[in-house]
Amino acid sequence: MNRTLMTALSAALLSLSGISLSHAESVAVEGEAIFILDNNSVSGPQIVVKNLANAAVNSCLVNAGVNRLDLGTDTTATDIVIKNGTAVITTYNTTLSATDIKLVDVTSCPITSVVDLSACYATVHDGKLTVPCLQYDDDVISVVLGQRGKSMNFEFESYKPGKGHGHDHD
Repeated sequence: MNRTLMTALSAALLSLSGISLSHAESVAVEGEAIFILDNNSVSGPQIVVKNLANAAVNSCLVNAGVNRLDLGTDTTATDIVIKNGTAVITTYNTTLSATDIKLVDVTSCPITSVVDLSACYATVHDGKLTVPCLQYDDDVISVVLGQRGKSMNFEFESYKPGKGHGHDHD
């Protein structure tokens, strides 16, 4: 027998014997939170949230009363994605062989990364506008703009990534 046939036969036998081929739960990471689908909870499928920094359990969804998914007995949660403050959870019903989704509001959890920009300031000196702390997408950069003539118009000259607020300095 060839190797592919043996692998398929072994997987089918394990599946029929009731041995699970995978025990891993689906996980999503967003901002400072880790979202874990737990299908083995006594109270039914639920979302467990942990802090990214130290893996401590975060009760943001428990406190909001939305951690339990309230799925039927033949339905399991299979995957989770976090988008715009909503957990999009794919579900599968074994009786109906049907896939569906469940939406959960997760805005009570730490899903946004926050950069402290309170100490940022800009200076103008010798025709150069320097912004030492500019958040650009997920980066914090230092930007230099040069004055155009004697006007109050400035144009981009250069930047340095990772300036200030705990980022590496050049």
